[in-house]
Amino acid sequence: MKNEEIEAAKVIDLNHAKLALNDKKENDSLSRYFKVLSFSELIDETTQLIEELNREGSTEEIIKKSKMILKELGVRLKNSKGLSRSFLKMKDELENKLTRS
Repeated sequence: MKNEEIEAAKVIDLNHAKLALNDKKENDSLSRYFKVLSFSELIDETTQLIEELNREGSTEEIIKKSKMILKELGVRLKNSKGLSRSFLKMKDELENKLTRS
């Protein structure tokens, strides 16, 4: 590699860095929101998100929110014993809708 190519490889695109930082902040905020919800409220959010997916299809925002809900549901379901199969079914339904979109 030439010196110019090496120097160019070291340059960071500030717009890209700002977008990545904003995306991380948004994800962290959404994650904190889902963590403070009761299990019932989290299930309500999941149900609303599935309905929104059925109406509007997947958008970048819905996909991001779905991933965060799935992550939180996964943590809670993994750490809980004896939960109803309907909760697991709801999680699977949301995952299936995302993979088809």
